Amino acid sequence: MQKARVLLGLLFTLAAVHFVPNRALVLAILVAGWWALFFPITVAEAVAAVLAAVFFLGQNYVCLRAGIFAFRFKDVLLMPYYEPALWGFYFLAMKRFLSGPTADSVTVGVKTVVGLLVTSASFSLFSFDSHALFFATACSTTLLFVLFHEKRDVHYALLALGMGFVVEMFGVSTGLWSYPTPDFAGIPFWFATMWMSVGLLGRRFLFPTAEWIARWLGDQRV
Repeated sequence: MQKARVLLGLLFTLAAVHFVPNRALVLAILVAGWWALFFPITVAEAVAAVLAAVFFLGQNYVCLRAGIFAFRFKDVLLMPYYEPALWGFYFLAMKRFLSGPTADSVTVGVKTVVGLLVTSASFSLFSFDSHALFFATACSTTLLFVLFHEKRDVHYALLALGMGFVVEMFGVSTGLWSYPTPDFAGIPFWFATMWMSVGLLGRRFLFPTAEWIARWLGDQRV
């Protein structure tokens, strides 16, 4: 059922983005739809979605300012209203598809922090050129696989890559966003390294961090 919910959620998300012209309304529709599809959503999952939205609001803005890609609609920080929230859905979808509502038994350690910093630096410092970005992120993603290569890590990376391919093809084919120097089918090679990094760091950093925050919030309520 979780896998079916994820697939339905992806179709619902792409349809809402494509067919509803009012982007503020799209955001409201998406949040309500995701809540209904994945109900009940745990506190940790809600925290993870918010953290993902905030992080990609900043990360996207850095890349958008550099001109590495561009959205058709520029409502806030050069992106549509709903864009940051989409990342919350992507991470929630991956978790529900592979792990379900419960969290994997992983913790944030030194290796996790190193992987996160190297990956963030690659996307932030080399976003001035598409080919330089691909080389840098290929190196950072390779490092992530060296650090994290359990079977479940590979599953997260491959699921993120598959979902990312669907999302990217949808976006460029509908003209919602575009890349100035695409390598194939309107998208650059670095889309693959980005999405695999998303899957790996989602499992190794975002979800355990969200679980820790959720436990801390629970302690505060007591």
